[in-house]
Amino acid sequence: MAAKPQSALDAAALTELERRIVERLVSELRDELGKDLRAVWLYGSRARGDAILDHADVDRKSDVDLMVLAEGGRARHGQKAFDLAYAIAKAEGDSPVWYSVFVADPDWLRGRRQIRSFFVQEVDRDKIVLAGSALA
Repeated sequence: MAAKPQSALDAAALTELERRIVERLVSELRDELGKDLRAVWLYGSRARGDAILDHADVDRKSDVDLMVLAEGGRARHGQKAFDLAYAIAKAEGDSPVWYSVFVADPDWLRGRRQIRSFFVQEVDRDKIVLAGSALA
């Protein structure tokens, strides 16, 4: 019997519900953004695996940070990505407030890398590629 393929999310600090929401969101983004989609990354404490998952203490719970890189960036796809994340979280029974979706254009990323943006350096260090590539 063949082993089950390993998911990119296996190392992430996500509950089963959060994992389901993220996987569904990535699938919907692929469908909705089509050829404009270049990458979807999980970053931050959830990607590093050191997030606080305690739902009882909402002041300490970590959000799920996702970066979507698509041609046209936030201007063309920002609202669509936000709406998808909101609708999927609600449909799955979780609060959309825990899902932070940052949408940017690949040119924005190249420019931020060029100036050695601290934020982008942190994202690049910790990211888990869920769709597309690392856009090296």
